[in-house]
Amino acid sequence: MVSITFQPTTEDIILFVGGGEVAERRMQLFIEEVCQIIVIAPAVTDRIGQWAKENRITWCNRAFTMDDEEHIISSSLLFICTDNHELNDTLYELGKKHRVWTNRSDDPSACSFTVPSSLELGDLHIAISANNVGPRINRLVRQDMMNRYGQLQKAMPRLKIFREEVKLLLPTPEARQKFWRDNLTVETFEAILKGEWTIIEEKLNYAISGIRSKS
Repeated sequence: MVSITFQPTTEDIILFVGGGEVAERRMQLFIEEVCQIIVIAPAVTDRIGQWAKENRITWCNRAFTMDDEEHIISSSLLFICTDNHELNDTLYELGKKHRVWTNRSDDPSACSFTVPSSLELGDLHIAISANNVGPRINRLVRQDMMNRYGQLQKAMPRLKIFREEVKLLLPTPEARQKFWRDNLTVETFEAILKGEWTIIEEKLNYAISGIRSKS
């Protein structure tokens, strides 16, 4: 089993069998890509259902049958996300038969590739992988990151605005890099994580106002 870097194209088909929360999390990794996403499942989460209504995915509202083998043959990636162990065995063997990269949610050892766990905190997107040590480690690391980096969610929208202001005020990349090295230090970052964003925001405002007054 390997971790792969996959950049979907318009010709790629990503096939999901099963439409629960696990499928939703994995689908989220591809929903903004140009590939075609097909879901075969008699029921899906509300979010997957909404993606289907928006025509961002194709939902085959039924259980998988052997007539669907053609979907596996034409797919670039196969995600097996059902709670039916016997069906998952069949799907895994079909993936091997047709040499399709396959990820099986109920048996990490029976995967030809892995995908990282993902964490979204506003504009902050983090991929987490424990290299198949186990899903429990992924969950614990994810929870730790949520606790540690949650404060960044408050700061990042304003930091984006500050960045655009600095780009307008300082004409060269070197000058802008120096500004951020001086004003967004390791100590500053740690202060944000401790919940002191309001203080840091005031300091950044003051520093940017100083540049503006000289221009």
